[in-house]
Amino acid sequence: MKAIEDAKKFSDEKLHLIREAIKPLVPSGEMVFINGSFARREASPSSDADFYIVTRGADLKPNWAPQVRSEIEKIVPIAPAQDGAFADVEQLDTLISNIGGEHDDNHNITRRMLLLLEGEWLFNDTGLRDIRRRILERYIADGITDHQLALFLLNDVVRYYRTMAVDYEFKTVENKKAKPWAIRYIKLVFSRKLLYASGLFSVATTADQTRKQKLDGLEKLFELTVIDRMKLICGAAARPMLDSYNHFLTKLEDRALRDHLNSLKKEDRKDPTFSELKNEGHHFTRELLKLFENTFDSTHPIHRAIIF
Repeated sequence: MKAIEDAKKFSDEKLHLIREAIKPLVPSGEMVFINGSFARREASPSSDADFYIVTRGADLKPNWAPQVRSEIEKIVPIAPAQDGAFADVEQLDTLISNIGGEHDDNHNITRRMLLLLEGEWLFNDTGLRDIRRRILERYIADGITDHQLALFLLNDVVRYYRTMAVDYEFKTVENKKAKPWAIRYIKLVFSRKLLYASGLFSVATTADQTRKQKLDGLEKLFELTVIDRMKLICGAAARPMLDSYNHFLTKLEDRALRDHLNSLKKEDRKDPTFSELKNEGHHFTRELLKLFENTFDSTHPIHRAIIF
């Protein structure tokens, strides 16, 4: 799977350069994390760096943050959107509290779920592990029984995936500054769906385990990339699904193809390039469904949990 291997090598090289570049700049105890294609090891020269800072203090404009951003942009010139959820500073408490509360908005759930499902460190790897464990301990309470799935976590994984789908509609249709819809659609069908599936499959493994086994198992799974996580859970059966995903990454490596998708309007839905990727997306979805059914038989509690 050449595209998957190439993307991993490219991503690892850039992550190493970023880590070395910002190491002298970030104060001890502070944290810099990254999400998106670099964290998933699926990046190409056309990818942006979805990084953000997590601080233990109250200062959301630390004087060292601009230099960190500058160093990252030297290595990955395509920066995240200025008004998006990245290249920002977040307080630690917002990641581990108010889950499901009235202030748990799209920004919060996005940051929290991406940290769990695909987050990677740029500075302070111990900090990332600590936050991930604390979030998991919030989702998996002391009173959970062995036979139960981690349902609180499952419900938030599902909520986040549905939020992404609704958010896509708003950002490409209703928002006055509508964003390119075609490439966002293709990413929703492939990378966003695989991210969701990796969370769903991971929660399924928590059936019939003690609380500690659930916590330890999920912590280990979430330290892996999305692709490696699916390989570990599903084994060789994941190959057909990953072949389809490799096709997706191969296409997105092509800068001209990405530019073409970004140029399409909603009335261009029958564009041959878009149609070919959309059809491959339907195949990818069927392979994911087949993998789900083969990995967890009809008696497994995950089937009931995602319906009721």
